[in-house]
Amino acid sequence: MACCGHRGPPLNYDSRVPCGKTKIMNGTEITGKGCSDSTKYVNWNGIHYSEVANQYVSSQILTVKYSDPSFSDKMSFLLPLKF
Repeated sequence: MACCGHRGPPLNYDSRVPCGKTKIMNGTEITGKGCSDSTKYVNWNGIHYSEVANQYVSSQILTVKYSDPSFSDKMSFLLPLKF
């Protein structure tokens, strides 16, 4: 479910009402609102990852788990990454 949007579960996403915008649909004013705790969401607005998800993905890419050959000896200033 997107953190910022409208319509509620299961997706909380409607491409006609972007995050932070207000539109009148069928005579009703609708606003795409942000969630109260964005750290609990992978998806920010139905299209983009949340900041927390981006941090997690980048931390995994920068570990030695996903590199062949390993680059940890050249990037030691980045490791160990804690998430």
